[in-house]
Amino acid sequence: MNDKQRDRIRERLLEERTSTLETLAEFDDRFRERLEQGDGELSKYPQHLADEGTDTIEQEKDFLLASQEGRQLIEIEEALRTLYKEPDRFGQCENCGRQISLERLDIVPWARLCIDCKNAVEAGGDASAA
Repeated sequence: MNDKQRDRIRERLLEERTSTLETLAEFDDRFRERLEQGDGELSKYPQHLADEGTDTIEQEKDFLLASQEGRQLIEIEEALRTLYKEPDRFGQCENCGRQISLERLDIVPWARLCIDCKNAVEAGGDASAA
């Protein structure tokens, strides 16, 4: 991988990092709003159980999505760390040591496995056999 290609991947990682941080901030704002609203009922009648269930499902969905975004942020940060500290090692498959294709890195710049090893893992096989 040459310097120009590394710069492109670094820019993609920084773009993805910014996007992920913005998404996490949105989740944080929604969570804070829910805490501040509390019960917030305008009438003396309690909220219907179905409405409470819907609210709970929405909260759980937001929590799961925020967790996924948090894990992605960790992957992005690790990729940036490798890119800055060990630029020659960046883009090498952690399993087989081959270079990860630039097309794959352009789509998933924090990829740690080449497409063959990733497919082997997703198929439930042993990536070391790939």
